[in-house]
Amino acid sequence: MTRQIELNFEGGLINQFPNFRECVHASVYNSGKQLKAVAADLDYSPSKLSRMLADNPDDPLNFPIDRFPELVAATGDLRPIFWLVERFLEDSDAKRKRAADQLMSMLPQIQAALTTLQQQEGGE
Repeated sequence: MTRQIELNFEGGLINQFPNFRECVHASVYNSGKQLKAVAADLDYSPSKLSRMLADNPDDPLNFPIDRFPELVAATGDLRPIFWLVERFLEDSDAKRKRAADQLMSMLPQIQAALTTLQQQEGGE
């Protein structure tokens, strides 16, 4: 029996977006819709939506969590939901796959370090 392993060299959403706010921000600004269209779907002005999504500790305006489903519907981007799944519901197979992906991405660095060590040992 042959077992096929799928290797994905792109980091998961948690790697791409270390915090949830960054993921939501990217889903709005990279949804393919203009900010004003997304804002209109939510009955906000573009400037208000932009302020809500900004990471500004001096601005008390934040995006209300109860409007999150509407935001996902407005952007059509499911990455924020997948981010939450990856963060809180990742199973052991997915964790193992992510660890294998990380090892594969580090392999060239490990090989280069081994080559350097071998050259150093040969030169002594």
